[in-house]
Amino acid sequence: MKHTHNTIAYVMLLCLCVLFAQRTMAQGYGNPLTFQGLSQTTSASAASRGAGGITFGIKSDVSFMFLNPASMTSLQGVQFSIGGLQRSGYSYQEQHYSGVQGTSALAPLLEGTTGLLPDPYNGTRPDTLKTQADSVQRPFDSIGPNWNRSKSKSQPIQFLVAVPFTVGDMKVVGGIGAVEYANLNWYYQNNNVMSPSVLSVLNGTIGTSGLDRNPYVSQWSQYYQLRDGSIYGYGAALSAEFSKQLSVGISGMLLKGSTDDMEVSVGRGRMLFFTSSMRLDRPGTTSYTKTGTSDYSGAEFSLSAQYISRYFSVGFSVKPPTTITRNFTSSFSQDSVAQSKKFLSKVDSITVHTSGTTGGLDQIVLPLRGTFGMGLKLSDKLTFGISYEIRSYASAQYAGAGAANPWLSCSILHVGGELAANSWLTLRGGVSNYQEVYQPLTAGIRGEPVNYPIYAVGCGIKVANGSLNVTYEYSDMKYVDTWSNAVSINRQITNTVFANFAYTIPWLN
Repeated sequence: MKHTHNTIAYVMLLCLCVLFAQRTMAQGYGNPLTFQGLSQTTSASAASRGAGGITFGIKSDVSFMFLNPASMTSLQGVQFSIGGLQRSGYSYQEQHYSGVQGTSALAPLLEGTTGLLPDPYNGTRPDTLKTQADSVQRPFDSIGPNWNRSKSKSQPIQFLVAVPFTVGDMKVVGGIGAVEYANLNWYYQNNNVMSPSVLSVLNGTIGTSGLDRNPYVSQWSQYYQLRDGSIYGYGAALSAEFSKQLSVGISGMLLKGSTDDMEVSVGRGRMLFFTSSMRLDRPGTTSYTKTGTSDYSGAEFSLSAQYISRYFSVGFSVKPPTTITRNFTSSFSQDSVAQSKKFLSKVDSITVHTSGTTGGLDQIVLPLRGTFGMGLKLSDKLTFGISYEIRSYASAQYAGAGAANPWLSCSILHVGGELAANSWLTLRGGVSNYQEVYQPLTAGIRGEPVNYPIYAVGCGIKVANGSLNVTYEYSDMKYVDTWSNAVSINRQITNTVFANFAYTIPWLN
């Protein structure tokens, strides 16, 4: 009996690794597309991103309108700015399995290596083999455990204009514009999904004896979901210079956006776990495709203040809680295997097809967020800055199907600087320690989100009253989930080129 208990434990530990995949691991397999990607907010300043994303220490940039509106008082005239980016990404997942005592058929199925195994021979013809214990269980498809995907996209990021004026003796700057608020592009895939979740073993729902008479049943499938689109913000900002050193600003924007959504599940078979063997068949196998759109709406405000002296600057920016609503519609098509029958020498499946449409509305309330930082003027040509962004997303409240608090809190540290090489060229560089809103499934410290650096270099070129800022960013997100009998390696590499052109009409006070 002890040997049987160990066998079942090994099987279930191995199955754990196929439940989750890249990017949505904290949320789990099978969660529908709701607000995934909303945490991927966009900075509209190429100069800031070229210096590692610092918010304080960079002057005369209208692109800070919705990040740090107080900084607009540094503008020396009417400034127009347009910008866009080109982003390319490459992501993949690798799954590796070791042998499992008593269930040797499972690992080759999940690894896609059953083609290397011959049918067992018991002295008779292979077609006389009757049970799963004396047969090689082979998949019904050619899907392997690993996948990779490349994606490139170009899109506009900003169109902004700001105008300075005076109110009495006070300098005031007002501006309007449109920016990308959040990039909602999203992709998740797992080629080895087992349902129901074997995590239920921990709750005692799967027995450790009697499996030969009553095998444990799990549906095996490939699953992926994707989303393409953005939320844009349209609004205005106002800043005032109370003294040569102190400025405050406020901004607000309406949020509107739309995405194309898709979810696909490809049924791969039904797994039946016996005491020391397993069988793969088709009954109950289900495949479906869901396609639709999501429309987003909301509003967001920012309040900031900064103090600037000759050699340093310090400031903060705060975003009050905001509610974002999603209105979605989708159509679905589903095929389920009701029964398998053998006709002559071929096994055919009798399927049931269903289709329809669905829709609804959900929302998420983002909590108070903020950024504070400082800039140091090390010389007339060299400026250094550091900013710390706090995102208390664990307090985000989701109203809809799923977790009420779907995210983890995270923070982002930005460090960088710029060098005025001469009167027309500025060089920039920096790094951000970026944190996601989810954690690896097997994280040793629970609640610690996935984090990775984003490296950036950039330059600013001035010609007359125009300036061109160009930035290149590189990130390599990688994390590993490890179990006793399996490992999943997740990686996503992103290259981004961002440029904006600004033109300033000198302001006569």
